[in-house]
Amino acid sequence: MSILGVDIGGSFIKFVAKSGKDIKKGKIPTEKSFTSITGEVKKLIKNFHPEILGIGIAGLYDKKSGRLVVSPNIRFLEGIEIKDIFESEFNLPVVIENDASAAAYGEFRYGAGKDSQTLICLTLGTGLGGGAVINGELLSGVSGCAMEIGHITIDTGGWRCHCGRKGCLEAYVSSYGLERFYFFLTDQKLSSSEIITLANEGKLEAIKAVEEFSRYLSIGLMNILHIFNPDKIVIGGGIPEYYPAVIDLARSNLKKIAFELPFRDVSICRAKLGEYSGAYGAMALAEKEKKR
Repeated sequence: MSILGVDIGGSFIKFVAKSGKDIKKGKIPTEKSFTSITGEVKKLIKNFHPEILGIGIAGLYDKKSGRLVVSPNIRFLEGIEIKDIFESEFNLPVVIENDASAAAYGEFRYGAGKDSQTLICLTLGTGLGGGAVINGELLSGVSGCAMEIGHITIDTGGWRCHCGRKGCLEAYVSSYGLERFYFFLTDQKLSSSEIITLANEGKLEAIKAVEEFSRYLSIGLMNILHIFNPDKIVIGGGIPEYYPAVIDLARSNLKKIAFELPFRDVSICRAKLGEYSGAYGAMALAEKEKKR
């Protein structure tokens, strides 16, 4: 049985293909258009001949209608009933899930979350995504949009989030959140990757910006800890990948602010699958659907 999982982003399609025990992965740059995305996926289908296709996609996906309601990075797909359209385009059964939820399931099945009873996965990138796997089942919610952890409010009068609201956790814990911390310290506008490079070089202002980022991350972790009482929290994305100390900083502050009991029983670590966790999860969810 051949299964294909793809993670559709604004700039790349990441894929994981499984045939028997053989797993292949890769990523393909794509233009921000419907024809570009479908064209690249069709090439993958032609190459791997899957029986079912799993798709991880950023944004709010309505499982009842099959419609992508909101997606900041791929707005040209917003409002479209993508499940029906994709199944028609690809002539395959398609399983669609939010990319962060897919990442959580990927880490549960193939990565750092194996054997976890209550797994929470955070993806720190352009935004802040979240997913949960509880007793082996992905937590999707009634509509399919559970675990929008980036949009819990931590300060009603705080920084504006890309969603339009003020004080969302994502406004502080994201690439643009880190850029804001650095700007307020230095009056300089640098990209998050540039700030991480400076922090790794020991530059004081960059380290302070990362420390503030970590402090807000710990507030998000505290909320997660107190709601879910998880045994494992897996954190992925470019910031923890290239500056792993950000997790240690957050864990240290979390110990000071969280209830002792749930903190005692949680393990916090980096994602094992890196940028491919969403594609692995999409593939695993498709595999699960095929076996039903």
